[in-house]
Amino acid sequence: MRVIGGGGGGDGGGRFGVVGAVGGVEDRFGVGGVREAFEEAGIWLGEGIPSNGLRDGLNNRTAHLPTDGSLTADLRLIRQWSWWITPDTEPKRYDTRFFVCVVPYDPTLSIVPDASETVEASWLTPTEAVQLHESDQLFMAPPTYLTLLELSGFTTATEIWEHAQQQTVLPIQPIHDKSVKPMQICLPTHPKHPDTSPNLGCISVTLDGSHWTRQC
Repeated sequence: MRVIGGGGGGDGGGRFGVVGAVGGVEDRFGVGGVREAFEEAGIWLGEGIPSNGLRDGLNNRTAHLPTDGSLTADLRLIRQWSWWITPDTEPKRYDTRFFVCVVPYDPTLSIVPDASETVEASWLTPTEAVQLHESDQLFMAPPTYLTLLELSGFTTATEIWEHAQQQTVLPIQPIHDKSVKPMQICLPTHPKHPDTSPNLGCISVTLDGSHWTRQC
């Protein structure tokens, strides 16, 4: 076990214990992913048993992950899938990492929304989520939609897990082309985008009603 310093993806500036590592990512991003899975879905990806009171405290920003060794984040349980950076023309920007994990089957396991940042939860395959989005039943931001679209190309969770271990994750920073209506979000390989990789299978997306339409 080791400890990491806090930060934007850490927890409260303290030092929280971790086991393992996520390839290609600073520990603080992995800890952030483990914390968010617990905070928003009630699933703890680590060692020790967190209390419901801790989850409530994380949600209302009155608590941090404990630094007394009672809990540790097991970074061996998650792998990085994609890396998205908000366009530099936006006033509020994010450096976002998408992670995948395989949750062992447990018939008693249920995802419990935190009633704050998440108000509803259900188990969906990536394909089901994409279909709901494309039929205007489930809105998503472009990175979420395109990540799930990519995941829907795999047959099993094991295939996704193994691919995450093998792939090289490159940063994706879209470009907003506001000269056209509706606004076009240009991706790597688009003529207006300076990057030629990674190839996401489409060059841009535009908002069509409540869903994104791809241009390939």
